[in-house]
Amino acid sequence: MSLANVIRKAYRGLRVLYYGCARRYSWVITCFKFHLNAVDFKKDFVSYGVPIVDINLKGRFKVGHGFRFNSGKYHAMGGRQQQCYFVAGPGAEIIIGDNVGLTSAAIISRKRIVIEDNVKIGINTVIYDTDFHSLYAEMRNSVPERIDGVRCADVHIKEGAFIGGHSTILKGVTIGKNSIVGAGSVVFESIPDEQIWIGNPAKFVRNTYGNLYPSEQQTA
Repeated sequence: MSLANVIRKAYRGLRVLYYGCARRYSWVITCFKFHLNAVDFKKDFVSYGVPIVDINLKGRFKVGHGFRFNSGKYHAMGGRQQQCYFVAGPGAEIIIGDNVGLTSAAIISRKRIVIEDNVKIGINTVIYDTDFHSLYAEMRNSVPERIDGVRCADVHIKEGAFIGGHSTILKGVTIGKNSIVGAGSVVFESIPDEQIWIGNPAKFVRNTYGNLYPSEQQTA
């Protein structure tokens, strides 16, 4: 075996060791952050990388069983990696159900964001329930900037939905049960159950086949 192959194998072995250690380290640090932010969470979560967590003393963040996430540039490498962000302002809520998975996503709440069970959220997706800034120039340009009256509305992602990577989910949106949002979409209107939407702005493409497997779809 050549020296180059020995070096490559040693390198791959070190990577496996690193990722095994990183999972344990990430879980410990994330637990610590969750406790500091009074997050209601289950200890069966799986963390690859450490998220940014900023929950206001009057905010709330709740996580169900089987939560899995990848956070940072070395985990689930798909380009545009960042740490996950879980941010809730005063009186805001983030509620995540069971068996939810996400990668390098940002969930920023000023009112209420609910993600039901079995939802998968692709890399670099952002979910906002607020406009952040006023629609009126004189308020945006004041010093300090005035944020009174900034529009906020609940976001609700129903069970089994899938959101493709690099998507943006905006305030007031409901994404229906088992519906799919194509990669890179910008969603600012609600999507019914069992539909596929893609684009900027996201538009209806077709219905899903529900729980049918491909072989069953041909006879449906």
